[in-house]
Amino acid sequence: MSSNIRKDVIIVMDPEIRLLCSTGTMVRRDNSYNYPRAVNIIDKLCEEGTIYGGELMMLVHYYDKMDKVTSCVADSAVPFPVIHCEKGVGSDLSRSATLYSEGNFLEAEALFEDLVSTFRLNCEFGRRIGAAHMVFHLWSGMDSDRHIEYNCEKAPLLKKIASEYGLRLLFETIPGTTRDPLTNLLRLTETLPDAEFIYDTRLSALHGQECTILQNADFTSRLRHVHISDFRGKLRDFSALRPIYHPGEGQIDFEAVADKLKKISYNGKITLESPVTCDDDRDIEKLRRTFGYIARVF
Repeated sequence: MSSNIRKDVIIVMDPEIRLLCSTGTMVRRDNSYNYPRAVNIIDKLCEEGTIYGGELMMLVHYYDKMDKVTSCVADSAVPFPVIHCEKGVGSDLSRSATLYSEGNFLEAEALFEDLVSTFRLNCEFGRRIGAAHMVFHLWSGMDSDRHIEYNCEKAPLLKKIASEYGLRLLFETIPGTTRDPLTNLLRLTETLPDAEFIYDTRLSALHGQECTILQNADFTSRLRHVHISDFRGKLRDFSALRPIYHPGEGQIDFEAVADKLKKISYNGKITLESPVTCDDDRDIEKLRRTFGYIARVF
């Protein structure tokens, strides 16, 4: 058991499960993408024993600042074992799939070659910060799983490239307009038998699968990471994916989720992805309360 550094934050959970805070909880356009502040706050939370480390959410804004961003992260005292690939790479993959389905083969191939170059940049960021895992979106918005076969066929190459940089590529929950997250991820194993997965509570709840997905052995045997945020909305209501709520603020039964994870003896990392809205010390207090909640439940 972890000791309670703060009297109001008591960490009582499996010592093997390590809590991470995504930089995406604090970095956004309206604070000028202030990643140094996010790293500093994550550092404070680590120092006091509230969390283990961070997950770097890659943004387009970082591409021309590779040295500054990677130095800021790598020079901190914080472990960043996970990097989240920039979501636009997944968007371009889905756009490429749409172009291909429409018979625009040359355009599709050119776009795919461009996204591979961008993907390599993401991998280089991951290598520089010492990450072991990379989160990847094999989908994009409402395009989602409409052309999932194309996306799945490209996955082995992306996994191979990631491994060249010392990263294990993990595929996040794939929401669907034509299928469901579990069906989509298991479809991926047909082209990538050794695929490894991330369980995302919010994207699973979009389809009412937040618990059932954790009862499928083919999925749980490949589960390597967990993303946590809450959800309020109806089934398949993509508009309800925003705003992103903190655990305990929405409709997900996190005690049931924790029970399912315990039953499969999950002992990996858990990243909080729910954002905070302030730009002062209230950010830290909100995050402390949320991590305290996660620790109590899990």
